Amino acid sequence: MKQNAPSLARVFPVLLLCMLCLVPTAYADIGPKPEVTITVVNAPEGVLYLDLLAQGEPTDQPYSNSNGECDPALLDNLRSLEGDGWVLAYTTGTKGPPVFGDVRPREDGTWRFSYVGLPESFRVAAATADEAKAAEVSYTRDFVDNIVYDWQANTVREATPPPLRFLVRLAATLIPTLLIEGALFWLFGFRDRRGWLVFLAVNTATQVGLHLAVGSILPQAGWHFLNYTLTILIPELIIWAAEAAAYAFLLREHSRGRRVGYAFAANFASFVLGYFPLHLLYDLLRSL
Repeated sequence: MKQNAPSLARVFPVLLLCMLCLVPTAYADIGPKPEVTITVVNAPEGVLYLDLLAQGEPTDQPYSNSNGECDPALLDNLRSLEGDGWVLAYTTGTKGPPVFGDVRPREDGTWRFSYVGLPESFRVAAATADEAKAAEVSYTRDFVDNIVYDWQANTVREATPPPLRFLVRLAATLIPTLLIEGALFWLFGFRDRRGWLVFLAVNTATQVGLHLAVGSILPQAGWHFLNYTLTILIPELIIWAAEAAAYAFLLREHSRGRRVGYAFAANFASFVLGYFPLHLLYDLLRSL
């Protein structure tokens, strides 16, 4: 007996829920912005100011930062590290977009700098009332990065080894994708063992590809649905096309039309519903 397409009574509620989730509150400047968080270890006693030394020319019209509330003498000590084409990206600013942050630590003891003026390569610069030093080797950041500056050794390292960071970020999207798309795979009537192995292989491959393409942006994507949409939409369309082709040729159950239809429904559902676990894991992913 010929199998019919999945009943609308079974599939429509899932798609309706996804559509209802597509109504975000929009506001200006929503696109993802680069950021770097710095933790200082082996820090000296007393107050420590920290900034990023970048190569370039000082800006003619510095952005109005909060340095007016800082200790002028300590700021002068930090500025003593400038020269030979190196400029403090936050305190002084280079020509171009500004950098947001603060030379003083946040409540959790870390420093965070962000926005479109954040330099791609920089040297961590730090100063106390008695001493100022800058890392000798430049660090090249990811889109979202978390690094550790060792005051005594005057060196910079990544807070989390890259392989571990990649695996954690991959798990943050792969597991929800398998759960959401696996439920729809069953609803669309795919039952045989070979089909489920194809499902696992295709989703693992596409998720690895997603993280290789935009993995460092994903932590920033999780903080707001419109930001998430701007970051993920184009990669998701590419994933849908790849999975539709893979399922059409690799699956054996049902018609090719149903296989392609499943790929569309599954990717639409995981695109929308996948935001929620990413949103909940936002702080964890930023800390890696």
